[in-house]
Amino acid sequence: MFEKLTYSGTECNNYLCFAFNALEFDVKAISESIGIEATSIMIKKDPVPKSTMWEYRINAGNDIDLESHIEKLIDLFEPKIDKINDIKEKLGLTTRLQFVIDIDINPESSTPYFGLNSRTINFLNRTGTDVDFDLYKADTIGLLDK
Repeated sequence: MFEKLTYSGTECNNYLCFAFNALEFDVKAISESIGIEATSIMIKKDPVPKSTMWEYRINAGNDIDLESHIEKLIDLFEPKIDKINDIKEKLGLTTRLQFVIDIDINPESSTPYFGLNSRTINFLNRTGTDVDFDLYKADTIGLLDK
């Protein structure tokens, strides 16, 4: 069971996303307020999902340089800090920056890398955004199938 929770398959598919979360809220209000369309939306249902989420995702695929993708995300959302904080307060939302990272178990492969520079940390601080890291193993050489 533990292996299934940490195994993502035979390809690396790294991505990061900026998300608004709460039990229930009008997801259209986010896009209208900040002027950015979500790439994914989840609406609370019984039994799952247990909350509502508006998400903007940047796919990095098998690129190991995740820092350049963080910069793209910050470039997009940094000018919207005041609008982000306003809508968070009005709707009682939280925000999250999530990294979903596949680490290739092939010993010949490099591991993904990134840094949280002062600009990124400032953005996270000014918006009160939590950071979440999900790490998975990718087996591009079929080692786990043996």
